[in-house]
Amino acid sequence: SIWVVNEFSVVTSISSIPRGYNVEHLQQFIVNHWYLWLLLIVILGFIFVNELIAQKKRAKEISSHEMVRLMNEGKTLVIDLRDADSFRAGHIIHAIRATADDFMQSRMDKYKEKIIVLVCAKGLQSTALAAKLREQGFTKATVLAGGMNAWQTADLPLVKGK
Repeated sequence: SIWVVNEFSVVTSISSIPRGYNVEHLQQFIVNHWYLWLLLIVILGFIFVNELIAQKKRAKEISSHEMVRLMNEGKTLVIDLRDADSFRAGHIIHAIRATADDFMQSRMDKYKEKIIVLVCAKGLQSTALAAKLREQGFTKATVLAGGMNAWQTADLPLVKGK
């Protein structure tokens, strides 16, 4: 048997507490402190809405193998955001090297309706740029999850030079 001390310092067995005892106290607390419950609901609502907005802005990430599938279907444009030396050392076939400035100067506007896969070294730089591009109307901007590191880990081919 479990023994508890209630608010009157009386030791009783839990089995001897009348049914509904806790529910009645909870109801009484809610009624007496309705403003706290309302505040809790409002705060939870703000958190929920903020998370929805963040999800909508966040770029979709695709795996290396999903990218290969999309490339084979001819549905993607691969944009490599790494520096020129890294690009020449090895890049994904048919990838275009570009910088964030190229997007900011409207050079890439012709690709707004195409599925764009942004690739960087580890997937960090491309994620930040993809969020900005979504705000500019590039609704299909996606990111290669893990960047070139993931591509190489998956042992997928690279083109050297150019």
